[in-house]
Amino acid sequence: MSDCGKGACSSKSGSGSWVRRRGRRARGFPKYCQCGEEVVIKTSRTVKNPGRLFHCCPYGSEEDKSHLFSWTDECMVEEIEDLKSTVTDVKAEISEIKSEFLSLEKQLQRPHEMIQSDIDSKCCCLVM
Repeated sequence: MSDCGKGACSSKSGSGSWVRRRGRRARGFPKYCQCGEEVVIKTSRTVKNPGRLFHCCPYGSEEDKSHLFSWTDECMVEEIEDLKSTVTDVKAEISEIKSEFLSLEKQLQRPHEMIQSDIDSKCCCLVM
């Protein structure tokens, strides 16, 4: 049983969340319940999950499955997985940008060398 009123909450549910079982929960840390209320972080006081943190709607309860409930540690794992994916994507983009930069640098080097060569040849002619 769960009561997400004021103060700490307790819940009998094991892993997962009320909303996840219904297939509506987004990944990561929730900010708002589907009712529009900002979620709060509570601490479980059950024998099965003592001290375990969870996010819930202040108006939710275990009986009322229409409000958000999500274990904080599971949300954290999702956040980390998503961040790892983002970091991998950013690393790939950085690698592509570095390759493009090196290619452009090489393209600019040739005209620079030609100009320098032209300048050097004109300076030689003036010295004679």
